Amino acid sequence: MVFDSNAIDPVADTPGAYEVLENAIETGRLEILYTHVTVDELVAIPDLERRAWLVLLMASLGRVVPTGDTAVDFSRVNFCRVGADEDEDVLEALRSGNIDHTRDALIAATARFEACPLVTNERRLANRSRERGLEVLTTRQLLAEFDFVIP
Repeated sequence: MVFDSNAIDPVADTPGAYEVLENAIETGRLEILYTHVTVDELVAIPDLERRAWLVLLMASLGRVVPTGDTAVDFSRVNFCRVGADEDEDVLEALRSGNIDHTRDALIAATARFEACPLVTNERRLANRSRERGLEVLTTRQLLAEFDFVIP
């Protein structure tokens, strides 16, 4: 699973959610991936305590992978794949023609490249990703796969 930055919030805010995911990872039933974009979004959170907590949770649960594509002024050298996708229009389609959605598009392109589901709680990104054939789950749906229900 590739996590969007907003996918970690329900894990942080729901008692027991972290432990469920940690157990699934330890038993080999789940692998969580994230990108430098995810980290960039998390470290931009103004509340220092919240920022630190979310970054620590993401780092402890997941493994950083290069983004599935590259975007000038957004991608970091050594943390992106250059021209990884044969379909040149994927990044543009995922960002809906709006440069403000480039970070989300890079995260979705990573899920496509890694051939795994995207975990996001953002509807626009979920819809655009599904239109491109990606499987998309919310954090709530992911936790439900491990018989954990967010109240």
